[in-house]
Amino acid sequence: MQKIICFTLGVLFLSSSVFADSRTLKGINENEQLGMMAGLALACNAGGKLDDYELIASRIIANTSQTNLEQKKAERQYAEAKFKAYKEHKASPKAGCGEILESFSNLPIFRSVVYADGSVKTPDGKMLKTRPEEKQARQQVKSKTPKKQTKKK
Repeated sequence: MQKIICFTLGVLFLSSSVFADSRTLKGINENEQLGMMAGLALACNAGGKLDDYELIASRIIANTSQTNLEQKKAERQYAEAKFKAYKEHKASPKAGCGEILESFSNLPIFRSVVYADGSVKTPDGKMLKTRPEEKQARQQVKSKTPKKQTKKK
């Protein structure tokens, strides 16, 4: 029971610092924190809630990276932390999935709003705008996507 309480406190601290620029959990950066929560949620079969989380997390990572190279590095940190948390939880669960999923569902990230242009409004009202080169890349993908053609009878 004591392990569950310690874990829940850690998750609550983590969830309160997801959007904080300077606060991190024991030196872990924001990308790794986001990845750790995704890994735990994946290990506990969070389903569609995890899909929503990853969409918002990917927008946050993309919008807070200054360059494409920095974004790729951040995405790698996220993926590595996600895999590590998933693997560790599957090997020896420190808390039950019920507690993990409850904490996961109550994360502030789910109060974020993702707009069609890729910008994100965080729960604290901060707007994360899309980088110009990311907007340009998104427009190029849209223009290269073939439109569905209908057969004429």
